[in-house]
Amino acid sequence: ADGWSVKRAIRRIALSEAYGMSSRPLAESAAKDPGNLLYHSARVRRLSGESLRDSLLALSGRLDEKRFGPPVPPYLTPFQDGRGKPGSGPLDGDGRRSIYLGVRRNFLSSWMLAFDTPNPFSTVGRRTVSNVPAQALVLLNDPLVHQQARLWAQKALKSQTGQSESARSLMSEAFSRPPSPGELADAVAFVGEHSRNPGSSAEDALTLLAQALINSKEFAYVR
Repeated sequence: ADGWSVKRAIRRIALSEAYGMSSRPLAESAAKDPGNLLYHSARVRRLSGESLRDSLLALSGRLDEKRFGPPVPPYLTPFQDGRGKPGSGPLDGDGRRSIYLGVRRNFLSSWMLAFDTPNPFSTVGRRTVSNVPAQALVLLNDPLVHQQARLWAQKALKSQTGQSESARSLMSEAFSRPPSPGELADAVAFVGEHSRNPGSSAEDALTLLAQALINSKEFAYVR
């Protein structure tokens, strides 16, 4: 009916009532369809590795929205070694979106592999969606997370006045909603406690809060 326009088909689906359903089902619907076989509510799903990485860059202010251009060489950790090892790209990929990261089949991105990006050895009809400890460890320990969390904290400090407003800004940006009074009180207490540690600063404390928000389920899962 739309002349086989894929763009119009995607628009029709994305603007439909079914696509916009909440993932929090009504009790009556859940009782009738406990397995959600009839899709009475949206299924909670994790963001892809590409989307998670792009989200980090967007929050820190490093995301380069420029379209097209040559691929950026992937960042290689010191543990990635072997014959024919290419030069490593920058840790944040120059801020380019994940779709522009280069792929070397023998030196794949450890970040992307942890979040189920398919191996480029053959075609894949549907991605695997896993929930494994490596994903939590990446979000805790990866140098990209540490780098972007600090940049995000610095941005919040520059744009807001006081630790309370900076914490509110971080939570609002992470979850795309204002924090509840209880959540904000916990965050402010967390920042205050860590900023009083010897040798620590407000930036250090906000960086820790940013890392904690990145590791929350609400950040990584679409509801």
